[in-house]
Amino acid sequence: MQTVNDIRTTFLEFFRKNGHEVVSSSPLVPRNDPTLMFTNAGMVQFKNVFTGQEQRDYSRAVTSQKCVRAGGKHNDLENVGRTARHHTFFEMLGNFSFGDYFKENAIEFAWNLITKEYGLPADKLLVTVYHTDDEAHALWKKIAGLSDDRIIRIPTSDNFWSMGDTGPCGPCSEIFFDHGDHIWGGPPGSAEEDGDRFIEIWNLVFMQYEQ
Repeated sequence: MQTVNDIRTTFLEFFRKNGHEVVSSSPLVPRNDPTLMFTNAGMVQFKNVFTGQEQRDYSRAVTSQKCVRAGGKHNDLENVGRTARHHTFFEMLGNFSFGDYFKENAIEFAWNLITKEYGLPADKLLVTVYHTDDEAHALWKKIAGLSDDRIIRIPTSDNFWSMGDTGPCGPCSEIFFDHGDHIWGGPPGSAEEDGDRFIEIWNLVFMQYEQ
């Protein structure tokens, strides 16, 4: 069985080999960001890069970011202990592109890492896309060969990601693992989606807007 260290190392090394700069985790209390009390996502340290206010000497980055979700928009406190997927402090693995690649490469990287490097069975995976994102829907069919019933269109904010009330945002595509029908729960978008059968393991955020 892979350890947490194995999972982290495999992730960082995969993206390093694919041209990403390995960037250290930023502090839990963000630097020079009055909009957040705690760092709640891997993209926080890159906000100014996404908006063009800051330039770095790389266009691809990968991180293992320490996060706290105990307040604000991303507050998981009330769900800790009630589900198998909510935490307050955790490490968020993330890969980022600053004007280099977009949806097609992001989906391809994710699918190859999950199925080839981690070895998860493809028939246990399904995805969601924002309901108007026809491009992402088509790319999942092309790259992963998923059938229409395993690409679920979601019309809510569950598939339109934003860090808070202001800042970069965009439609997203989530990857779910099916633990099997011996665990209660339904697929995303169903009445039983809060169960633990289908667990989100990746959220691809297509950062194309600012609010």
